[in-house]
Amino acid sequence: MYKRKQLLAIALLLAATATRAQTLRDDFNYLDTTRTWRAMDQKWGEPEGPATHGGVVPANVRARHGALEVTALGSLYHGPVKGHGLNTRIGGALTSRERYASGSYVIRAKICPHPGALSAFWTFYYENDDLNHEIDFEMPGHNQAPLVPDSSDLHYGLVTNWTGVHPDQYKTHDLYFGDQADGQYHTYRFDWHTGGNGQQARVEYYYDERLLYTAYEHIPTHASNFNIGIWFPKWIRKANFDKAFMYVDWVQITPFHEPNDVM
Repeated sequence: MYKRKQLLAIALLLAATATRAQTLRDDFNYLDTTRTWRAMDQKWGEPEGPATHGGVVPANVRARHGALEVTALGSLYHGPVKGHGLNTRIGGALTSRERYASGSYVIRAKICPHPGALSAFWTFYYENDDLNHEIDFEMPGHNQAPLVPDSSDLHYGLVTNWTGVHPDQYKTHDLYFGDQADGQYHTYRFDWHTGGNGQQARVEYYYDERLLYTAYEHIPTHASNFNIGIWFPKWIRKANFDKAFMYVDWVQITPFHEPNDVM
């Protein structure tokens, strides 16, 4: 009986541990869409009015030569890939099958070298407009008011953290990165602290291991899916190209398991 109780206790402990996200490391030697990722097939950012982009489709993500290749199909594209409502300005994206909360999120990538396509890495959890927990890296930047889309520049990027979609629930910072379109891999990282046990809630944004900015307002707490992709929002330059690519060498998520995580 004692041994059975021991085995039951171990099983319960393992079950409890399994609910906590473990470290993710993917070198993209192949694309695992069964256990690790899901290729997204949808459209967002366009609730009404005429179509301005074609969303993201699975055909635009694949593993190739030891890297994740994400394809951006611009306004000059006339090939066979079909989008959502528009067959140009089509991107691609992956979302993690597991949700993660506080942790260090690191990605080594060559972003798309055209300022008319938005390269992005972001967490996302949505229940309603008042509960939208999200952390974003988005390139290009240099396009936030009073600037205009045509001023978009890949020397800049946007970092945003959200707890809801209303103006008083998020904050965007347009930051200088340096030349991100130099054909070299660069490292993008954010350390997300939900807080507790002496940790102040905050998000620290890094580029090539250099701290760019620390956010202390609107810090998400809810475990979220992690996303990698390209899409075509209205606030960047025109996509005057046929086809371009973003390459991701690897991604790593190391959970902190802080007390304020909401799983």
